[in-house]
Amino acid sequence: MEEEKDLLVMPPMRTGRRVKYHIKEYNPLLDSSNMTMSDWSKIANDISTYYDEYDGFVVLHGTDTMAYTASALSFMCENLGKPIVLTGSQIPIFEVRSDGRDNFLSALVVAGQFCIPEVLVLFGNTVLRGNRTIKSDAGSFDAFTSPNIAAIADLETDITGQ
Repeated sequence: MEEEKDLLVMPPMRTGRRVKYHIKEYNPLLDSSNMTMSDWSKIANDISTYYDEYDGFVVLHGTDTMAYTASALSFMCENLGKPIVLTGSQIPIFEVRSDGRDNFLSALVVAGQFCIPEVLVLFGNTVLRGNRTIKSDAGSFDAFTSPNIAAIADLETDITGQ
């Protein structure tokens, strides 16, 4: 996808493994409330194009329609063998109190260190199934829930499955 000079690397995990990643930025950036089916197709096609090059994928997304995108991708990306993790933030990432940095870094860890072969929503220390997720609170750092099925994992000092 990108040249080696564009490679970004996280510090080593407790296991000694490191997450290496590239960033692909769409131009123009969209407000998530303006996304359409063609935008979902573009994301799915890019994942398909680079599928064999990465252990997982992270999609940074606005919270307004993240649950819709996660659900759409879960049906568009069949027979997954690796995670596609959607995340975002309630407060913009460059503001002081933003939850975006933690959500982004956690999404990179889940996508790069765990084999959860499905579309996921990671938000507020919780990993949820993408097609079972709803936005339940517009003002909380725990804005997403899955009312009919338990979370896949909780992100505390250790990552624990449900």
